[in-house]
Amino acid sequence: MPSLLLVDDRPQNLLALQAILEPLGYDLVSADSGAEALRALLHRDDFAVILLDVQMPDLDGFEVAEVIKQRERTSMIPIIFLTALSKEERHVFRGYEVGAVDYVFKPFDPEILRAKVAVFVELWEKNQQIHLQAELIAEQELAELRRASAERYRQLADAMPQIVWTSDNVGNATYYNRRWFEYTGMTDREVDATAWSRVTHPDDLPEAIARREQTLADGSVFEVEYRFRSADGTYRWHLGRALPIRDDAGEIDFWIGTATDIDDRKRIEEAQRFLLDAGGKLSLSLDWHAGLQEVAKLAVPRVADWCAVHLLEEDGTIATLALEHANPAKLVFAQELQERYPPDPANDRGAAAVIRSGEAQLLPEIPADAFANAARDELHQELLRELGIRSFLCVPIAARGQTLGAITFVTAESGRRFDEADLRMAEELALRVAAVVENAQLYEEVERRARAARALETIADGVVLLDNDERILLWNNAAEAMTGLAAAHIIGKPAREALPGYADHVVEVDVDGRPQTVPLEINGRELWLSFSAVRFEEGTVYAFRDLTEERVLEQMRSDFVATVSHELRTPLAAIYGAAVTLRRADLDLGEEMRDRLLEVVADESDRLAQIVNDVLLASHLDSGQLQLRIETVDATKVTETVIDAARTHLPEGVTLTLRAAKRLPPVAADEQQLRQVLVNLVENAVKYSPDGGPVEVKVSRGERGVRWAVSDRGLGIPASERRRVFEKFYRLDPNMTRGIGGTGLGLYICRELVRRLDGRIWVEGNEANGANGHGSGSTFFIEIPVADRPPAKKRPAKTAA
Repeated sequence: MPSLLLVDDRPQNLLALQAILEPLGYDLVSADSGAEALRALLHRDDFAVILLDVQMPDLDGFEVAEVIKQRERTSMIPIIFLTALSKEERHVFRGYEVGAVDYVFKPFDPEILRAKVAVFVELWEKNQQIHLQAELIAEQELAELRRASAERYRQLADAMPQIVWTSDNVGNATYYNRRWFEYTGMTDREVDATAWSRVTHPDDLPEAIARREQTLADGSVFEVEYRFRSADGTYRWHLGRALPIRDDAGEIDFWIGTATDIDDRKRIEEAQRFLLDAGGKLSLSLDWHAGLQEVAKLAVPRVADWCAVHLLEEDGTIATLALEHANPAKLVFAQELQERYPPDPANDRGAAAVIRSGEAQLLPEIPADAFANAARDELHQELLRELGIRSFLCVPIAARGQTLGAITFVTAESGRRFDEADLRMAEELALRVAAVVENAQLYEEVERRARAARALETIADGVVLLDNDERILLWNNAAEAMTGLAAAHIIGKPAREALPGYADHVVEVDVDGRPQTVPLEINGRELWLSFSAVRFEEGTVYAFRDLTEERVLEQMRSDFVATVSHELRTPLAAIYGAAVTLRRADLDLGEEMRDRLLEVVADESDRLAQIVNDVLLASHLDSGQLQLRIETVDATKVTETVIDAARTHLPEGVTLTLRAAKRLPPVAADEQQLRQVLVNLVENAVKYSPDGGPVEVKVSRGERGVRWAVSDRGLGIPASERRRVFEKFYRLDPNMTRGIGGTGLGLYICRELVRRLDGRIWVEGNEANGANGHGSGSTFFIEIPVADRPPAKKRPAKTAA
């Protein structure tokens, strides 16, 4: 309905205008001032005519008209001036100048006013019709353009290799391009608003739906990776992406999206990740069998539905190391199937054929007759069909030119088909497995050699390895310890130059014969070494052990037997001579002679008993059988008894004195064994004073107990021999002792007894007067701990040091 704006400052005039124009049936809008009229025009600009009074306070009609014509939206509205004042031409001209289309004077004829208004209203209506027709034409042209554009869009979308789709603002699909139908195999009748969800992989569908709901809610870009099922039932990875298309109001009008096939890239990325992860599993341990089992678990379902690892046994049979599937029920079924039908090495299909030939097998699609050819019977064929195998890939595992087994990948329910890229991935995996196997074998070999080397380094026998040029390649720790020859100084050198005595003795050792003991002079020491030799392709190995101490002990035993025999022979000869003399009836022995002979028998018997006792005591000390009775012993008193006993049979010219400090503390000792030590020391001092002289026994307080010092002025002991006099069976050179004999056990017994009393014993030389640095006698010292607390009744003797 046309609208008229009536502007007059007098209400009665407005009322008159409304009464005149009401019969026309137009929408009448009244304004009682110029400002009110301008406010009305700010809210709406669809007035057909404005009837404007000229004479108004504040803003007159001319000023209001100027403002109206200045605004673009209201400049085309016709203005009719109404006035009851001047009819001068200048006023009329001014009205037309500011944009009036007519000038009506009051009082006016209602019919004339209605006619004029009707003309302008008719003109407005015609303009409105023209505008409406123009809009309709524009809309039709736009619709045609849109149709043409949509057709071009469809043609472009159909030509694209990607899947293209559109959906409404709530996500219901409204269009799929030709690639969709080609890929999915769907028909127009099968496609509906949710067709995409029926071809999305079940594992990927929840994430895709969740992401789609999020983008519909917040208007963000939709992007997700999922697998679409193709017409042949296999799944391929796609990148789905959709953008919202908004209208002029900014609201989402519809969505346009694409699905780009990224399966090749995904499979390459997955293969690379799988190879990295598999390499990590294989490198965790040198046990490559366990590594292969972990790889089989890793492969399912990342690159296959099934994965099996078979190994060739030494007897030619094929064993299953690993068999994996994501479905436990199917895995159990396959394991039972393999137990019933184990791999046949003679089979020309599968892992057995790959292991036998060393060549990979790739079957992207299992032929219809594959199960019939691979099965051993009808039941086996039926069971194989139940597995639903669709694609097969098997590669050999080879290391050092020998086929060790095979890795098999199989697809079934996933619908995936293996191709050349998968074959390359599997071959790369087999190479990595082979590298791990070789490393494990090399490590095992190195470890075996290292164990052998460690054994050579730790065994007590010396080992020396010579090459065929007699150059030293190995000299173990024991060899270095025995000979004192450092390995760093002799390895790499000829044995004839680096090893003293090699050319004279070692080279003569029988190869692969019995051990031979040879003497070697090394760094001033004579070593007796027992050598055995073994020759091999790269040289000769000598093993030797040090028999120097055994030889010395053997010599000492030999000397001891000779010495004891000699020492026993002397008293036995005297006893035998005296006894024979006493038994002779042809001799008239006086009473004095008879007593002297009996005294000889008694004295030599005592000497014989002493020798036997020393030997037995030494044996008990060596075996640890000697039991000591530790008690509180008066040091002065026990010494006095020893001195008194010794004085009864002192040789002529020898004096024996005792110097004991006052108030000496008691010692913790076995009194009998302490007396034995003192007796041995005093008797030695007397025996080795053949020219007579003083023998003094001094008892005093020492550093760690009570100290005894037995000193003589006899033959003495050279400084170089003082350390050895306490050794078992050791005796000084007879030339130094003027032929004074002995068993070599006395000082050894003293040392061992003192040690068992927790004491110490040593010898020092007196001031040298002789040309040989000895001859002024020696002083033997012993120290025994003070009895500061009640000792135990008995304790076992310690093993000899």
